[in-house]
Amino acid sequence: MEKEGMTVWITAPQASVLAALDKRRRLEEQETKAELIRAGLSSKEARIRIINMRPETWPPLEDIVASSLRRRLADEDLAREWDPLTPDELDRLKLSGRWPGPNNGIRLVQRNYDFPAALALQLRTAAWRMSERALTELHARGLVGSGKKLTEEQRRVRDELALQLYPPARIVRQALTDYPPALPE
Repeated sequence: MEKEGMTVWITAPQASVLAALDKRRRLEEQETKAELIRAGLSSKEARIRIINMRPETWPPLEDIVASSLRRRLADEDLAREWDPLTPDELDRLKLSGRWPGPNNGIRLVQRNYDFPAALALQLRTAAWRMSERALTELHARGLVGSGKKLTEEQRRVRDELALQLYPPARIVRQALTDYPPALPE
């Protein structure tokens, strides 16, 4: 399966939940390995068994995040038949950096995930199509770009338009909030 790396910004509490989940996953693997060895398997046999169990029992965090993301992208507001992205739109979406707007005092943490390429494209398409009207207006009014000196009124308009944006990271944060990540039962 082809994967595509994406950098997203999640909230500090979401990052903490994922870190705790990852720690629990590692501890469960270690405990299971110890149990297998006590049951008579060699260390090598136990490691092989763990490796074979991992995809279903202890998937990597990016798979867990992807599961939450798939559920969010299936919600009514994002599950549409979007027009395909043009090559120019795809290139613009691959650029690093924040989308316009204030951070509202929320502490964000950068995370990098390798998502299945089809999921990454679905996310980028939904983000762009949900945001294109506001993005077009932001650019037309000259309200975006690094180092811009905006008046108070321009900042107000920019922030108002920015509330209408759905950057990929926002959708990922919503996914982690609406569909909390968990290890398989």
